[in-house]
Amino acid sequence: MADTIQEFVAKLQADGVEAGRAAAEELLAKTRRDADEIIRQAQARAKKTQQDAETQAQATLAKSKTELELAARDTTLRLREALGRVMRAALTAGAKPPLDDPEFLRRLLSDIILQYARADLQGQATFSLNVTPQVREQLTAWALEHLHQGNLGLDLRGTLAEAGFEYQVEGAKIEVTLTSVVDALADLVSPALREMLQRAAADVKPGAL
Repeated sequence: MADTIQEFVAKLQADGVEAGRAAAEELLAKTRRDADEIIRQAQARAKKTQQDAETQAQATLAKSKTELELAARDTTLRLREALGRVMRAALTAGAKPPLDDPEFLRRLLSDIILQYARADLQGQATFSLNVTPQVREQLTAWALEHLHQGNLGLDLRGTLAEAGFEYQVEGAKIEVTLTSVVDALADLVSPALREMLQRAAADVKPGAL
């Protein structure tokens, strides 16, 4: 009977130890699985955070490049406009004095009137000349002289609003005013100016920003 009890106790102990060992192993395995899952999730979050950071960095870089390209373009346009204004101001300053000078206009108009007078007009055409009121006062005597010498009818007016002159003969009207002269000169300068600005803008390439 004693042996049977001892065997029973021994069996209970053995079963208890085995059950405890199995429970411990299961708990350890679960702990390892939980730890592996926590590590996996942490790695996934870290990877996603890194990817998000790289994506954000690329987006920020792309946005910065676009903003720099737009700023460079706007600066080039503003520079072109500013240079255009400076150029026109310089041309105006250079062209206005001679177009306002009665002596210069007398020499220039004398050549023009004589050319028409020597043509096959035979004094049948009228040469209409329009200048500023101030210049007209100083050209009146000269105009009367050319009425007799040029064999050409001359109609001198003083209603022009800017420096220079305009004349009309046989229905053809020619304008030599400050605006028209500056426009013509600006057209000659503008291609060179545009080429210079295009070369400057070409140095700021999108890929170089």
